[in-house]
Amino acid sequence: MTDLPLDRWIKPEVLAQPAYEVKTTDCRIKLNQNESPGDWPRDLKAEVLKRLEEAAWNRYPRLIPQRLKEKLANGLSVLSEQVVVGKGSNEVLQALAHVSLRPADTLCTLSPTFAVYRLVGEQQQALVSTSPLTADFQVNEEDLLARSKGARLTILCNPNSPTGSLMPMELIDRVARQAPGLVVVDEAYVDFSGVSALPLLEQYPNLIISRTFSKAFALAGFRLGYTIMHPQLARQVQKGLLPFNIDTPSVLAAEVLLDHPEVVRERASLIIRERDRLIARLGDLPGVTVWPSQANFFLLATPLGARKTFTYLAQEGILVRDLSNYPGCEKVVRVTVGTTEENEALCQAVRASL
Repeated sequence: MTDLPLDRWIKPEVLAQPAYEVKTTDCRIKLNQNESPGDWPRDLKAEVLKRLEEAAWNRYPRLIPQRLKEKLANGLSVLSEQVVVGKGSNEVLQALAHVSLRPADTLCTLSPTFAVYRLVGEQQQALVSTSPLTADFQVNEEDLLARSKGARLTILCNPNSPTGSLMPMELIDRVARQAPGLVVVDEAYVDFSGVSALPLLEQYPNLIISRTFSKAFALAGFRLGYTIMHPQLARQVQKGLLPFNIDTPSVLAAEVLLDHPEVVRERASLIIRERDRLIARLGDLPGVTVWPSQANFFLLATPLGARKTFTYLAQEGILVRDLSNYPGCEKVVRVTVGTTEENEALCQAVRASL
């Protein structure tokens, strides 16, 4: 087929962006996307299927999933009017960028961090200002404060992805206090850190908390996330989402999980124990560096380097994330915490690679 004159139809900001990709290959052990290592219990799956069977498939879902919002609000001790639900937290972040950013506005974020923040900013023709992390993947506090002071939108992942490092709550307080624009704290991994900016919401009306059902809730296949913010702000952000954006199966699955919070807590606790055990074991290997993490993943460097480590582990049937194209991560891979058996296989493979 002939090449199209894409510059006549597509914004230059989009043409200049690389597509979001995840380097993958078929492997028996998948530790590359920060998913939950365990699927749902069969009895909870049966409960979702039962409710789905009773639902009317020929009808649109509710325009706003009010019952789900109320369940979330009750669990967080906030008002349901403060909750905005999306198809994954990414959809709400995209809506936030859409309703707030104008051409040449500044979006401030960290580097390295979740690539989607830059994508949604650039597609709104915003200028992306990145605050580089230190050599040990900690926040440069003064640099971040200086950059966020001029930003219309600041997005901070805490714990940060892909590093697993945790930002001090005092710093988030300072950013929210002095930033002229909106400040989003993406808490996708909050269940593994136990540290949340939620208590700061009443103090700072420009503060927004973002969370997902894809990690500790093990619902990555259904695509559901939400944000918490001031009610007046929430009404405006909702306008940035398409009508009927949340499908009935996702709503029903989330409602069932929220009725069983003990399942989420137990699984998160298991992942935390496995994470800490795995970091300690790998860190004892000669020439191997493992960074502390407050998420369900961690960074790993071996004498082979990032690309050769990725390739070697893939040949052993273990898929991790090659981060060599991320700023400051040229020598590291990211490893998601798996099951006990998967983690043991990883340890043996890394030891053998040495």
